[in-house]
Amino acid sequence: MQVLIVDDDDFALSVLEDTMQRMGYSVVCAHDGSEALDILRLGEIRLIITDWDMPAMNGLELCRAIRREDLAGYVYVIMLTGREGAKQRMDGLCSGADDFLNKPLDREELLVCLKTAERILSLETRDLALFALAKLAESRDSEAGAHVERVQGYSRVIAKNLSAEVKKHYGVDDEFIRLLFQTSPLHDLGKVGIPDAVLLKPGMLTPEEFAIMKTHAIVGAKTLDSALERFPSSRFLQMARDIAATHHEKFDGTGYPQGLSGEQIPLPGRIVAVADVYDALTNRRVYKNAMPHAEAMAIMRERRGTHFDPEVIDAFVRAEQLIVGVWDRLRDTVPQSPEQPEIIPKAFVGLADPTPCKILVVDDDPVILAKLTQLLAATGESIFPANNGEEALSIWRAHTPRVVVSDWVMPQRDGVDLCRQIRAHGADGPAHFIMLTGHSDKSRLLDAYQAGVDDFISKPFLPEELLAKVRAGIRTAKLYDEVVCKARGSQALNAQLTSVNSRLEKLSITDDLTGLFNRRHAMYKLEEQWGLSERYGRPLSVALLDIDHFKRVNDTHGHDAGDSILRQVAAILREHTRGTDSVCRVGGEEFLIVFPLQTMAEACICAARCRAAVEAHTFTTNNIRVKATISAGLAERAAGMTQFAELLRVADLALYEAKRTGRNKLITSDQIQPGPGEIAKTAPTLPGADPVNRPPVDINALLTRCGGDANFANALMERFRLQAGSEVGLIEEGLAKGDNTTLTRAAHNIKSMSAYLSADRASELAKRIEELGHKSALSELGPAVVQLRHEIDNANRLAQPARRQEARSLPMGLIPLLMPPLGLLVHRSIGKRPQRPNRPAINTHRRR
Repeated sequence: MQVLIVDDDDFALSVLEDTMQRMGYSVVCAHDGSEALDILRLGEIRLIITDWDMPAMNGLELCRAIRREDLAGYVYVIMLTGREGAKQRMDGLCSGADDFLNKPLDREELLVCLKTAERILSLETRDLALFALAKLAESRDSEAGAHVERVQGYSRVIAKNLSAEVKKHYGVDDEFIRLLFQTSPLHDLGKVGIPDAVLLKPGMLTPEEFAIMKTHAIVGAKTLDSALERFPSSRFLQMARDIAATHHEKFDGTGYPQGLSGEQIPLPGRIVAVADVYDALTNRRVYKNAMPHAEAMAIMRERRGTHFDPEVIDAFVRAEQLIVGVWDRLRDTVPQSPEQPEIIPKAFVGLADPTPCKILVVDDDPVILAKLTQLLAATGESIFPANNGEEALSIWRAHTPRVVVSDWVMPQRDGVDLCRQIRAHGADGPAHFIMLTGHSDKSRLLDAYQAGVDDFISKPFLPEELLAKVRAGIRTAKLYDEVVCKARGSQALNAQLTSVNSRLEKLSITDDLTGLFNRRHAMYKLEEQWGLSERYGRPLSVALLDIDHFKRVNDTHGHDAGDSILRQVAAILREHTRGTDSVCRVGGEEFLIVFPLQTMAEACICAARCRAAVEAHTFTTNNIRVKATISAGLAERAAGMTQFAELLRVADLALYEAKRTGRNKLITSDQIQPGPGEIAKTAPTLPGADPVNRPPVDINALLTRCGGDANFANALMERFRLQAGSEVGLIEEGLAKGDNTTLTRAAHNIKSMSAYLSADRASELAKRIEELGHKSALSELGPAVVQLRHEIDNANRLAQPARRQEARSLPMGLIPLLMPPLGLLVHRSIGKRPQRPNRPAINTHRRR
């Protein structure tokens, strides 16, 4: 499937392009919204991933432009953004975005998002094909009996029983089999273009007539080609087209319409060919009798390698019992007699529907009523005769027939009054009302139309005209039933999608193990409460809690016991907090509680209650009784804080102090003093001020983002080495010249590159520089630019050995990248904290 990526950042564009190509997608790139619109107007792409922040036309403006454009089909828009918060997402949804991906990208999240888009887009194209088929079916009848249902069943059984080698060669998986089942009924779609004299002939065709009949494969292919021109990437339409065009081709090249042979014939066409011929042999037609199964199987085997693909026939033979089961389950139940009453015109022989329609016939003349009943009953429909309007109304109430053929002039209740009563009372489905009349007065005919009459037949009537109009009424009733069925299916699908979306939304914000909010939702809730606190001047407090000596539990009793204790601690925290407090698991054995509208003193009461409850609780797991304690650090928003990350950082320092001074205790931020290089809890911080504890690049996060591909990660490091240094030079040049435009642009590029590379400190510094550049506060930028140059140099030292390293395996391929921050990573790997309190706001590694 083709995907359009729009981003003004070349680095981000190339990273996303590489990622998606490795996932098997065909990618087209655009650098701005105008270029993207020009590409979309070509009508070949219906899935787009666009950045939010772009010059000239940003992502929101591009979304609005796409929704205003008259494009070929619906375009699914995924917004790529680093913005958080409900308001930003609401702005995106109102502009027309369908989904969001956060920067830096998570490969698994991207894949799920793309698959969701494909499913939604495929539903639209399939609905289009089914609608086109319904419109074509208005004028023609399908094959008698359950032919298409049987071909569906046979095709699926054959595909499932293909050999493993054939499945691997042609990529036959569950999706292929499902598409084959859905598209095989369209194999004879082209018969709608065959004249009645040929299609409905009750006997063998002449050579000239057979030549006309053979054109149905071309007609069907061309019909679906017109839909494929609009939706070229639809596998559903492509498979349907292949089946319609090639199901009469033969493996030895003697078939029609193109004389294809062997593997020139698409596999779906070869499968449906076997299913179609077997069904033709084992079911009766107007020109032949049905053949026993054993005889049909013998003929099918004889044609192995000539008419049929040997591999497909072998699968057909392997599944013989299943084939018989399909035939037995879907056999035609309506008998087809070769002898029709002479009253039926030859053109209408064999038109009986496999599911008879109820027809009400009303006439006070016994002779005409008998003639109408005989004429319509011979078509195979269910006929209910009535001698007058009252009797007809009683029958209609009891049986709700779908077609009514009534005389106009009758005693007691005439045809117009009968029609008016039927329309007034309603029914399970609308009735098609045909009036027999000798009236020619236009005013009276108008009265009848207003009463609800659908059609008229003048007396004396021609059987052909009556049958044609009755069959039109039956088609109308059937089409209504299909529309109602589809509407009900759509309602059920919508309900199912709503339920699935609800579950997905819950999963996206919930920690699987504990059922608490996860880290992502924790940051969202904290940002939300931070905004309310900032706007209304309300207090806001947080608590970071950590289970003490948790590594011992895992090492002594196993990870199952550790998981059980995490769940029990989560339950205790929920039990001892208010409903308005947000309890979240933010990593390992670390929890966060957000206390809105509470001072630190008030929050301290709740946190102390939680600590005491955990200490008093005896944890039972695997018939083992274990005691556990927690440490907690509390902080309240202070006047000098500008970001919620500062609040988290102060709480984290308090937690560290609680761990350092003995554990199983609660420390508040006012009980600690900032050390050298630390940020006071009341003072704003410059991002990236902790140059020791975090490595320049988070190797684990980078590997995860690259899908575990070490070569890809090395390539990104090399690209960063080449590009980041020049961007820092532009920042320094812009600072020297007072050119804030160049400066902010370069900072934006470094911010994006660093986010993809998981170089968090560099990303934070670049963001700070970009913000100051927008404010033209160039005098404040000196220290930040110096720090940024230092961060880029550190990251480059990681990238340089990567150039010389050919990654042969996941752990070994990145050993050179791990060397500079090795001491820090060792601390993380064994679960110990470096002996410095100056750490990032939240570390997801486990504290022991």
